Amino acid sequence: MTTPVKNEGKTLKTALTGAAAHDSRKLENVFESVRADPKKMTQLVRAFCDAYLLDQQQRPLRLRPLQENIIAKALCFPEEDVDKHRKLAILAPRGSGKSFALSVAIVVYMFFKRFRDLIFVLAPSEDQAALIFNYVYRHFADNSFLDSLIKNYRFHNKPSIIMKGGTVLRRAPLAPSNQGQAIRGQHPTFLVIDESPLIDDALFVDNVEPCILANRAPFINLGTPKSKENHMWRYLYDDAYAESFERLHYNWKDAIVQGRAYEAAYTEEDMLTKMMEWGEDSIYWKTEYECEFVESISNVFNPEKLKACFEDYELELARPSTDGETREDYTNCTVGVDIGKSINSTVISVWRTEKSDDGNIARLIYVEEITPKTGGHDIPYQRERIIDVATNFNASRLIVDCTGIGGAIEQDLRVACVPKSIHFMAFIFTGGPKGTKTQVYRDYVSYVQKGQIRVPNPDKLEPNEAKLMKRWLRQHIDLEYVMDIANKTEKISAPDTKHDDYCDSSVMAIHASLSMLPAEGTFASLSVDKKSRYSNANIGKTRGGIGLMVSRPRRNKINKHRLSGI
Repeated sequence: MTTPVKNEGKTLKTALTGAAAHDSRKLENVFESVRADPKKMTQLVRAFCDAYLLDQQQRPLRLRPLQENIIAKALCFPEEDVDKHRKLAILAPRGSGKSFALSVAIVVYMFFKRFRDLIFVLAPSEDQAALIFNYVYRHFADNSFLDSLIKNYRFHNKPSIIMKGGTVLRRAPLAPSNQGQAIRGQHPTFLVIDESPLIDDALFVDNVEPCILANRAPFINLGTPKSKENHMWRYLYDDAYAESFERLHYNWKDAIVQGRAYEAAYTEEDMLTKMMEWGEDSIYWKTEYECEFVESISNVFNPEKLKACFEDYELELARPSTDGETREDYTNCTVGVDIGKSINSTVISVWRTEKSDDGNIARLIYVEEITPKTGGHDIPYQRERIIDVATNFNASRLIVDCTGIGGAIEQDLRVACVPKSIHFMAFIFTGGPKGTKTQVYRDYVSYVQKGQIRVPNPDKLEPNEAKLMKRWLRQHIDLEYVMDIANKTEKISAPDTKHDDYCDSSVMAIHASLSMLPAEGTFASLSVDKKSRYSNANIGKTRGGIGLMVSRPRRNKINKHRLSGI
């Protein structure tokens, strides 16, 4: 299996260094022929590095898997769609060689695209913009043939590298001091933004995003995470950008993979030492090496952990209840209901408890959203629909949020559950760090992290069902820990203008599915009479029924056994 790869690499290297190295048109055709195939592009990059590029010890350059993947993704068209605009959002840890990798991508692009292309490197500061630019300069200057392709190197006053064919590489800072003027009016054919999360969002949206439209330039955003109020957060986690951006998220575990390189960026021992120094839960460790956004520590759920819960299966269908029939083919099902207020939706979710090798898991098998109508919700319809769903799925438990408006239908639901042998539970959310809402959500987060939650993958569902699951994911990602200023306590809530209906419905059902005893082993109430306890009515009385305060004199008696034979 390895021989064809080696032969292909030798063939490519010969083609790059022979007479064809001077045939610009032929080289460009070779480049374009592999731009739809990341594997072939990786082979081309490897051959180019072996032929022309050197590392710091003057050895032929060998890249690590993380670097090769970044380069291939940057140079290729989006997979399976060569007409689609290439947009990348890349998070990679500090010191992993991500900026160096993009310098190689730029040199490869310039080698094959020698005529009248414009490559731009932007960064939040002049020093950061110079980093990739200087890497590119060294790649050209260290090889006599590559150096012969350059017309001029300019290091000051609008630095640039100009090829004899007309292709130009420019660098510029994008900071509040220059208001993004360096990129205004420019229309690059290849655009790299290093440390993109550090660039002011308003400057970025006004100046950078419009400049890529004219030539549909490959748009490469790179960095380590900082603020959630930033374009990089949107590119990575906002559903509106999911179709247009490819998202590459690496952490320190990817950086320690050596591959065909001479050495890895750092060793596992190095990382464990750094983790011990900073602390596993420190902001610095999470942002610099785990590549999590700073505000992610205030979010209840980690987006990557939520997506790890996806499995390829379809949601079940709920048949209308005709004569109170139950579905005998469903077992261990729990129905969680978050009752909506006037502007919130009511969400009904059904979770089935299943056994796995690592313990019980909760699987989402049905979800339904009832949106409010003009004037509020139709309470009788909701009550009927909740019971229908619980009946159809042969639910063992029905758990309903009775904190607010849910209390109005609590008694009706409780009565309706009795003849169907459904254990009804009224759940009351209380706030604060020790409230029930905080506690059940902490359990929920733990189950997600341990892989005990299973939900359908939206990408494998029908459009209507996919829409529900995307809404489920979006609300879980948005959910935050916030500080209640009045009580100076931490509570869980959705941001302003957003909702948590799917979250609350799920957390209640999962609490009943995984945190509580099996349904057949629970009771609505339990009273145990312990003989060692006394009621308030018996205070002041002795065991014999005589009060401690009496109106007649007591008989003085020594309660000792009579001693005989004294």
